[in-house]
Amino acid sequence: MNTHVEKRTLASNDILVGSLVYKYLFPSIFSMLGTRVSSLINSLIIGRILGGPGLSVISLVTPVSLVYMSIGSLIGVGASIISSIALGKGEKEQCAQVYTLSYFISAVVGLILTTVGLLNLDGIVGFLGADAEHFPYTYDYVRFYILGGMGTLFLYIPLNYLRITGKPNLAMTMLLLMSSLNVAALGIFVIVLDMGTGGTALASVTSSTLTFLFGVSRLGGKNSPLKLQKPTAVIRHISSIASAGSPSASNNVCRAIQSLGMNLLFVRMGAGMYLPCYTLVSTASDFILAIILGISQTALPLVGISFGERDFRSIRIILKKALSLGNTIIGVLGILLFLVRNKMGLFFGIRDAFILENAGIGFIFFAASINLSFINNVIINYFSATRRILMANGMVVSRLILFMVAPAYLLFPSFGVYAVWISLIIAELVTFCLAFLIVTLVHARNSRFSRYLLLDKALVENNQVIDFSVQNTVEDVDFASTKITDFCEENRISPQKTMYISLAIEEMLMMINQYSLKADRIEYTDIRIVITQEYMVLRIRNTGKYFNPVEYYHENKDTEEGFNRTLGIGMILKMAREVRYRETFGMNNLIITIEKNRKNKGKIKKLNPHTTGYLR
Repeated sequence: MNTHVEKRTLASNDILVGSLVYKYLFPSIFSMLGTRVSSLINSLIIGRILGGPGLSVISLVTPVSLVYMSIGSLIGVGASIISSIALGKGEKEQCAQVYTLSYFISAVVGLILTTVGLLNLDGIVGFLGADAEHFPYTYDYVRFYILGGMGTLFLYIPLNYLRITGKPNLAMTMLLLMSSLNVAALGIFVIVLDMGTGGTALASVTSSTLTFLFGVSRLGGKNSPLKLQKPTAVIRHISSIASAGSPSASNNVCRAIQSLGMNLLFVRMGAGMYLPCYTLVSTASDFILAIILGISQTALPLVGISFGERDFRSIRIILKKALSLGNTIIGVLGILLFLVRNKMGLFFGIRDAFILENAGIGFIFFAASINLSFINNVIINYFSATRRILMANGMVVSRLILFMVAPAYLLFPSFGVYAVWISLIIAELVTFCLAFLIVTLVHARNSRFSRYLLLDKALVENNQVIDFSVQNTVEDVDFASTKITDFCEENRISPQKTMYISLAIEEMLMMINQYSLKADRIEYTDIRIVITQEYMVLRIRNTGKYFNPVEYYHENKDTEEGFNRTLGIGMILKMAREVRYRETFGMNNLIITIEKNRKNKGKIKKLNPHTTGYLR
C-alpha cells in the first residue's frame, strides 16, 4: 500500500459531516426568513397605508407576537432537542413520547392564552404603551392576533421536528408557504376588506395555522420515530422540554421586553419622533437577524444528535463549518446594508427626511454589530444543544436586555437616539467577552472539560477511539479492513473477534458502495469504533440512498450466494449485544454494540429489521 493512499484513508475527513451542514444551512436560513418575511410584508403594507403612525403601531404590538413565538419555540425547540438527543442514544420510544407531549402542552397553553387575553384586552393594549392616537389600531391588532394565536404555537412543532428527522427542505417549504399565504391573506383582509391593522393580525395567524397543517401532514412515515403514543413520566418530560427550550424561548421573551423597553424609552421620555426611526431599523434588520438565526440554528439539531452519540469530533466540525460560512455571509450582508442604509425607508413608503437620516445612522451601527451577533447566537445554540442551559439563558438575557436596554436608558439623556444605536454594539461585545470569561473560569475549575467547548474529555480519554473516512473504492475498503485489524489487536481484542469485526465491516462497506453510494463519483463512509471497559461500539454512516446492511443480511442469508456474501455480517451479529439501524438527518446510521468479554454464543433475537434492528 503506498503512502499516499494510507494518509488519505487513515484520516477522518469532514466531508460527510460538512455535507450535512451545507444540507441544513440554506433551508435553515430560508426557514427563519419565512418567519420574518410575514412581519416585513405587514410593515410594508401598513407603512404605505398608514405611514409613520402605522409603523409605530407595528412596533407597539411586537411584544404580543413575540410572547406567542416564545412559548411556541419553548415547546417546539425544547421537545426537538430532547428528541434529537434521544435519537442519538437510540431511544426512539422516548422521542415519540416527547413528540406527542408537545401537542398536548401547546393546546393547553393556547387555550389559557386565548381566554386570559380576550378578558384583558384593554389592559394589554394600555400596557403596550399605546396613546389615544394609536389605541384603536393597537386594540384591533391584538384582538385578532389573540383569537388565532394558537396556530403560531403549533407551528413550531413540525417546523423543528422536520429538521431533526432529516427534512430541512420541508421545513423551509413550510415557512415559504406561510409567507405566500400571508401575502394572499393580507390582500383579502387589508386591501379588499379594509380591516386595517386587525386584518394584518388576522392574515398572520391564518397563514400560521394553515402552514402548521401542511407541516404536520409531512411528518411520520414508515421509518419515522414520530408516532403518537401515550407518554409516561409526563412531569419529567415537561421539565426537560422547558429546560431545553428555554434559551430559544427566552430569546423571544427578551426581544419582547427589549421592544417594550425601547418603545417606552421613546414615547415616555419625550422622544416619540424617534419611534418610527427605531421601528424602521428593527423591522428591516429582522431580515438580517433571520439569516443570523438561520445559520446559527443550523448547528442545533446536528450538535444535539452528535452530543447524544458522544461524537465530539463531529461537533467541532459542525461548529467550524457554521462559523466559517456564517461569518462570510453575514459580513457581506453588513457591507450591503451599509451601502443602502439611506434608502431603506423608501421601501416602506417613508419619505420624511428626519426619519430617513436618523434610521440611516442606526443601520450603520447595526451593520457593525451583526458578525458578533452571529457568533453569540452560535454559542447560545451550542450551549442549548449540549444542555448548558443556564449559560445559554444568561447570554440571551445579557445581549438583549442587560447590555442593550439598560445602556440605552443610561446614555439617552446625553446622547439621545445615538444611545440606542451605540447599545447595539455594546450588547454584543460585552456578552461575547462575558461568555469567554465564564468558559475560561469553568475550564480552570475543572480540567476535565475541553478549553472552549467544555466537552467532558474523560468520555473520550478513558476509551480507545478510531475515527476515519473510507472512499468508495475497493482499495480503500481493503485498507480500512487492515486498519481495523491493527486497531483491535492494539487494544487486545481476541483474534476471533478481530477477524469477525474486520471481515464484517469489509463486507458492509462493499455492499454500501454497491447499493447506497454512487460509483461514478467520489463519496465516503465514516467509520467510528469506540472501545470502553465493557463494550466495543461500531458506527458506520453515510449520506447515500437508504441501505441497511443488516436488513440485507436477513433477506439474503438463506441463499448460497447471499450466505457467502454476508458471512462476516452473520458472525458479528451472533456476537452483538445490540444492533441498531436508523436514518439520522436522512443519513444511514448503523450502530453495533459488542461485549468485549462475551464469547460467541447463541443467536440474536430478531426484532424489526426495518427500524431499530436487533437485540440479544
